[in-house]
Amino acid sequence: MAAIMKPGQRRTLRRRARVARRSLRLFRAYKWRALGLLVVVAVTTTLDLLPALLIGLIVDEPIQGDADFRRMGLLFAGITAMYAVSAVCSVWSGWINQQIGQGIMYDLRAQLHAHLQRVSVHFFTSSRTGEILSRVSNDVNQLQIYVTQLYAAMLTNGITLLIAMGLMVVLNWQLAVAAILLLLLWVLPTMKVGQHMRRLQRARQEETADMSAHLEETLSVSGSMLVRAFGRQDHESQRFSKMNDSLRTLAIRQVMAGRWFQMSTRLFGSVAIGFVFWLGSYGVAENQVSVGSVVAFALLTQRVFQPFSLVARGTTDIIASLAIFQRIYEYLDLPVDVDEKADAVQVDHPRGVVEFDRVGFAYDAADGPALHDISFRLEPGQMAALVGPSGAGKTTVTYLLQRFYDPGEGAIRLDGHDLRDLTLDTVARTIGTVAQDTSLFNSTLIENIRYGRIEATDEEVEEAAQTAGLRDLVERLPEGLHTRVGERGYHLSGGEKQRVSIARAILKDPPVLVLDEATASLDSLLEREIREATSRLSAGRTTVVIAHRLSTIVSADVIFVMQDGRIIDRGTHEELLARGGLYARLYHEQFGGKATVSPADGAPEPSWQS
Repeated sequence: MAAIMKPGQRRTLRRRARVARRSLRLFRAYKWRALGLLVVVAVTTTLDLLPALLIGLIVDEPIQGDADFRRMGLLFAGITAMYAVSAVCSVWSGWINQQIGQGIMYDLRAQLHAHLQRVSVHFFTSSRTGEILSRVSNDVNQLQIYVTQLYAAMLTNGITLLIAMGLMVVLNWQLAVAAILLLLLWVLPTMKVGQHMRRLQRARQEETADMSAHLEETLSVSGSMLVRAFGRQDHESQRFSKMNDSLRTLAIRQVMAGRWFQMSTRLFGSVAIGFVFWLGSYGVAENQVSVGSVVAFALLTQRVFQPFSLVARGTTDIIASLAIFQRIYEYLDLPVDVDEKADAVQVDHPRGVVEFDRVGFAYDAADGPALHDISFRLEPGQMAALVGPSGAGKTTVTYLLQRFYDPGEGAIRLDGHDLRDLTLDTVARTIGTVAQDTSLFNSTLIENIRYGRIEATDEEVEEAAQTAGLRDLVERLPEGLHTRVGERGYHLSGGEKQRVSIARAILKDPPVLVLDEATASLDSLLEREIREATSRLSAGRTTVVIAHRLSTIVSADVIFVMQDGRIIDRGTHEELLARGGLYARLYHEQFGGKATVSPADGAPEPSWQS
């Protein structure tokens, strides 16, 4: 068989085999429960099938002579008891099955969520959020149906087939062979229908993923505003309508395929039972089999037919489940570029000495390096500023400092330790960030601030909020700090969100602070207020500042001028102006060649000349 297969088919079979073996390993933690389920299902199935034999005996009782009604009553009592115990056992087996299935899904979700927390930031910047959510949510939910329903059904139906066929052979092996041959005629069309339904299901999942991505993009706050700003409501409605119509069509086709299959299954099942009675009548006429045996045989055939068809069709469903497992494993197998060493060092009281030693880095080898030979050293309490045109590598420096990525060349050290040798918790606790685009959860104000230090008390959060200048906001909000801020904080203004970010950093109290374009989108008055708050925050900390507005960094201890991923100049504000390089050109472009110093904060304000 393998010799006549095409290479693509062999690769597909090998891939499915690998996925199947990996998926079976998920059941290891539940092997004893699985064994218990097997025993309970076997008992349930046996008790469910044995009444067919007793019914045959009841039918034969009056035919064979004087009826023993006491014996018939005992047989009926036995049938009732068997069905009752079987019903109780079926509930028990369902509970065990759910324990196994939901446990596996819990483990899989936990692994998937934990792993996605550790993968490279590049994965999230290069993937659609809607696609990620669809795979984590829709695919896992679909897989849950397979694990909790399909596998248990295959186990139950398989055991039913074995026991029922065994009983059929005991009753009359000739009828058993004839019934089995008839049932085999149903295997091929059943598998074909299953494959067709699987293709429809896969297409429906892909369409659902596209719709989820579209909804996430257009119905988020920012997406909704973008649509309204450009008047694209009708355009987006038409796009959604096409997806919705396609999904509707696929759903109808899938349901109708199932309906046709169920109809043909019932029809074939009825024909099979008629066939048994027709063939059995010859045996009765020849005194080769009793009427009761034919009745019992027909009942067993009825019980066998549906499990037989479901087992035959279940193979395509299992293949489909392996495809979904594969999609999830693609995420679980994503490389963890930034990981913690087994012997990583925990620094309890970091001082905040930051050193870049000949650091080089590239996001993608095809795009070329983003940083070249970056070297500098900052002592505790120093403020360093990174300036330069867009794409110069400023933000990349801060990403590497926070260990979102590891450098491809050189080393970044914190208090003399290579960041790669430190625990991730040490790096996270040591470095705080106030970014231009503040990320807030759709939760209360107090919980958003407390994200800086989860164990902080309400009093500490309130103090951090006041220090960040949020007192007026808190007094104005209907529920104070316990007011929900809306998705991404859209109930707050830009300056208020910046203050929340500052409060979060104050609460975290890190020895190293990154200010990434923290005031770039604010007006001059608000910029000054935020700058005062960040000045209080950065006091005594090692601070790295990125700013397009050079007025915010003239007091920095050192300014690094970056271009094309390199540091092309460094010095104080006065030294760089005196040298007349890129920094001086950027400065004069912003301030029109003249600047005065504001006594309020010591920062130069532009004085435009006509």
